[in-house]
Amino acid sequence: MAAEPASTPLPSQVTPAQLIGEISRLVRQLPCPHCGQEDAGSTRAHYQALVPAAREPYDDVAPLDPLDEIGDEERWLWRLVEEAERVAEAAPPGPDPRQVALAEQRCLEAYEAEQKVQARIHATIAALAQPSSWLRPRHRAALARHLREDRSAAVLTAIQRGRIEEIRGRLRAVSNRRADYLTMHRATLEAGRNARVELTRVLDDLIDRYARMTQPPAWFKFGLDYPPEPGTRREWLQQARETMIERRRANLHRVLL
Repeated sequence: MAAEPASTPLPSQVTPAQLIGEISRLVRQLPCPHCGQEDAGSTRAHYQALVPAAREPYDDVAPLDPLDEIGDEERWLWRLVEEAERVAEAAPPGPDPRQVALAEQRCLEAYEAEQKVQARIHATIAALAQPSSWLRPRHRAALARHLREDRSAAVLTAIQRGRIEEIRGRLRAVSNRRADYLTMHRATLEAGRNARVELTRVLDDLIDRYARMTQPPAWFKFGLDYPPEPGTRREWLQQARETMIERRRANLHRVLL
């Protein structure tokens, strides 16, 4: 009994991979588009080289603008800035300057109040020590009453001053800890500040070069609304610098294949 021929798969049974393979087979069987000959190996290889394979990865990275390329000197400046930022972020948090100023003010007020109470106590003691005070019994009794009140007030003001000085001491300790850290890394922080100044000049030069182009790139012309409207030059320049910083930092670690 003769073998039955293999059944042809229905269209619904054909997988995408089989469909791609079938199309590739048909393309290989077509005549050469240049000479019209079949089975032209070298010509077909040249033609196939112009057609990317189905699994060949596509490069979806936009080409780098020549002005976006970063030289070694600028990379060094960015490294200084990044190192200074890392050191600043690791610094111990400092106290709120308003709390420090308030504690200093309250401490001074408590000290002045305590001094006034002590001055009244000394004046009352001196008045009671005079022999003539015995000739005025009511006046002497009033002085004695004020002396007792002032001595009680002196105790309270001393306690309040001690508490305020304790708070001020804690705030000063936190502030000194941060100041000591910043002093220890002063060279790194100063290098970062100087690098930022130099990078600002670099960015301004790049902005000027983009602005002088006959056809600036779309991100510059439309993203930054160039040219700026009259009276908004300062605000536009600040926005352009921020945009340039983002672009330069993005390209700084970009790996070109």
